[in-house]
Amino acid sequence: MITLRCGLSGAGPAGLGVIQDVGLHNACDVVAVHDDAPGAAKRLADGSNLGYSTESFEQLLAYGVDFIVLTGPLDIRLAQIKLASEQSVPCLVHAPVAPDLATAKAMMAICAKHEVRLGVFVPSQADPIVEQLRRMIAADWLGGVVCAQSITGNDELLRSGTVTHGGDPFVALASEHVHVMAWLTSRQATSVTAQTTRSFAPDLDDGGVATVILRGNIPCTYITSRLTRAKAIAIHGTDGGVRIAGDRIWLIGQRPFQGHVFDYETPGIEQVLSRRDLRNALTEHRAGSELHGRFARWLEDTDDYPCPIEQAIIDVETIDAMTRAARDGCTIKLP
Repeated sequence: MITLRCGLSGAGPAGLGVIQDVGLHNACDVVAVHDDAPGAAKRLADGSNLGYSTESFEQLLAYGVDFIVLTGPLDIRLAQIKLASEQSVPCLVHAPVAPDLATAKAMMAICAKHEVRLGVFVPSQADPIVEQLRRMIAADWLGGVVCAQSITGNDELLRSGTVTHGGDPFVALASEHVHVMAWLTSRQATSVTAQTTRSFAPDLDDGGVATVILRGNIPCTYITSRLTRAKAIAIHGTDGGVRIAGDRIWLIGQRPFQGHVFDYETPGIEQVLSRRDLRNALTEHRAGSELHGRFARWLEDTDDYPCPIEQAIIDVETIDAMTRAARDGCTIKLP
């Protein structure tokens, strides 16, 4: 197997996570890091034993990398992707994809023009448990999907007075779960209504709730908050359901299922699992599920990738509809 050379743009916590994740396998290796902030790239490179750091994105491309991972600010990604695509360098962007739908579509168009691949890193898609649940739902294990719910919260506004990825709570907080919900259910949104709240800062939306109708008239709600820490997702069907929150996974289904991470043995009986109890299985499958390595293998045509830009754009259209529905107080219909 060829180990691809990965260039990393963004020296924050997400960038450090990339370096740690690619250490699990030999599909790719971070060889250089970039950040516009003075000294940031060098600090990360020195602390991670990387040989090259720069404050110039152009110099990162010139270092000779096989693909680029973008974890930095959303407002510079379009320019970065344009530069990379012009040099035939594929890009993997961490969700959220872009600050808005128009920018995301422009990114896709540029990559299509230069015939380079663009993927989106969605953290939950690297989780072997979530991957197994996707297979279980696809196998009709919980019957027909009838409703779903997402709750995401990040209390950075409350704790530090700052926000990540701009002021839109749906872009900043709901993006990952919008991608994951479409992936788990294989259903796209047909209509969206939404509201936002301001209870902490008078000039910033600190929360929001969106009601999305998925294909097949399935209701799905997304609740977001900048004032608490939360991450949970639930999908219920005619004959069972699954919920994931923190360390716990709750599930009940209509038939036994033998999976690569855990088994469900008794139909109709609630089963509650702890990630700690599944530690050995998760460790075994973590390297194969790691998305930077999977993206590298996709570039080599030896694996698929769960969120190419074409699928991501469909999901971003849902997020964009949430923003517009909350702003205009109306229901947005989607194709």
